[in-house]
Amino acid sequence: MKKKLYRSRTHRIVAGVCGGIAEYFGINPKYIRIGYLIFTLICSISIRFSFLPYGIYLILVLAIPNNPNEENQSFSSIFNRQQSRPSRRTSTSRKVIRDVKEKDIKK
Repeated sequence: MKKKLYRSRTHRIVAGVCGGIAEYFGINPKYIRIGYLIFTLICSISIRFSFLPYGIYLILVLAIPNNPNEENQSFSSIFNRQQSRPSRRTSTSRKVIRDVKEKDIKK
C-alpha cells in the first residue's frame, strides 16, 4: 500500500500540516514543530525572508488534503486533552442501587 501525505486531524494545532508530515515519516509531531520553529526563527533574522515560513505553511495547507480516514476533532479538544478519562456523573444522572431490602413504613 502506497503512503500518501495528508494533513492530520488528530495531531493538529493550527491546520495539521506538521502532524501530517510527522505521520507520513512515522515520527513524533513535536520534532517537526520544533524544526519548523527553528526555521521560522532563522528566517526572521533577515527582513527579506521573514514572510517565507508563513508563505510555505499557507501553501502546504492549501496543497495537502485532510486525511479522510480520521474523524474530526473539535477545536476545544485540542486544548483539553482529558478525553480518555471517564466523565463524572452529573446531578441529573440516575443512581443505581443494588442489593437493597425494602421496608414498608406504616403511619
